Amino acid sequence: MDTIKNHFQKIVEQARQDGAKVELLLSGGENLKLGYQKSKLETFESTQSQVAGFRVILKSAQGYAYTENLSYESLLRTYKDALANAQTLGEKSKDEVPLMKPSQIQPMSHLFREENIPMEKKMEAAKTLEEACFKADPRVQAVPYCSFNESVSFYRILNSEGLDHEFRQSYYSGYSYPIVKDDTGSKTDYESFFARSFNDIKAHEVAETSVKSAASRLGAQKLHTGNYPVVIDRDVFTTFITMITDYFSAKEVDEKRSLFVGKLGQKIADEKFNLIDDPFNERGTGVRPFDSEGAPSQKTVLIEKGVLKNFLTNLEYAHKMKLPHTAHAYRGPSSSMAIAPTNLVMEKGTSSLHDLLNRPGKVIHITNLNGALHSGFKEGTGDFSLPAEGFLYENGKLVGPIDQFVMSGNIFDVLEKIEALGNEYNKIGSSIMTPDVLVRELSFAGA
Repeated sequence: MDTIKNHFQKIVEQARQDGAKVELLLSGGENLKLGYQKSKLETFESTQSQVAGFRVILKSAQGYAYTENLSYESLLRTYKDALANAQTLGEKSKDEVPLMKPSQIQPMSHLFREENIPMEKKMEAAKTLEEACFKADPRVQAVPYCSFNESVSFYRILNSEGLDHEFRQSYYSGYSYPIVKDDTGSKTDYESFFARSFNDIKAHEVAETSVKSAASRLGAQKLHTGNYPVVIDRDVFTTFITMITDYFSAKEVDEKRSLFVGKLGQKIADEKFNLIDDPFNERGTGVRPFDSEGAPSQKTVLIEKGVLKNFLTNLEYAHKMKLPHTAHAYRGPSSSMAIAPTNLVMEKGTSSLHDLLNRPGKVIHITNLNGALHSGFKEGTGDFSLPAEGFLYENGKLVGPIDQFVMSGNIFDVLEKIEALGNEYNKIGSSIMTPDVLVRELSFAGA
């Protein structure tokens, strides 16, 4: 018996009497977290969660409420809270907010696997994430952060139009974060993994790579202030895509908070820059068969040969702004409706990292950004100023690691000054996929 559906159908009848439309969003899952410190199990956390969130629509007014108690009494009470919130807010316009009609979605049931891996093997993988760091290099002083995670999540949406969709997935993730020290000082770095099958986890490789990355930064020299060509590493360029992510939201455009206002159909980047939103790319963590309104997912071209092609919309803003409906409604049970991307995929180029770095004169390879993005990026202008680390190359040869400098510019200048793109993507485990990017010139403040 589908208890939740039975409860919801009763609430739908109540909503009809109230002259309202109603949507129920449920999400939750299970998570196992294991962590070792000095070869001893320090973290063993097993958690379960489930949250139900109502959205009640009274013409153009929307009210929200949520609960962790899935009994009928609790769900009914939560519905009434959401109804009251909608009544309090009142109508904002004459346009009625629509609900998604029942529709076919692309099945993705293969992303949920019940592997039944023995706990001993999971603990062994978690332990390796620390132990292998110490074995990789005698200069490793500590591994203050390392973790193994197993996650199972579910997402279900029902509404008073008869829609009922559910999506489950399971995956493993984790990381090693060692401290490496020598006479010149100490450095830290990390490596992570994301796998949909336990057999794809390479804990030794993760640990050894994290140590190698940290050790390669020892003995870093200061960078002289100036303008330099720069290769932004594929694991770092995701941050630059994050800078423009909110600009694609039709809601942000409508409210004049996006720097893309008035630029649809215009060239905003070099013609080598192509970006799509792909909810079916299983390499990305944003994979999903439907959005938070239950609309079937679809690929959306955002930028093609440097030209802005589309904004991201949900049902409300597609109707309000007379734009294509791209199925990008986004919310959790405890939040209100928003618009957000799934997997952002930047098209690769044909150059190897060696090719990008092998050029006359000096070029900087940015491999690390320090500090939080919000403190160094001005969303209202696109300007950024970010402490960074990396490596200096001259005439294609490595000079050495560099640090204690700040990289500054404007995100649109970066996109317009792209000279070449790498032929490999960043490591799996992100909802943004980017290659290495050679930028003609950026400003650096150093020694």
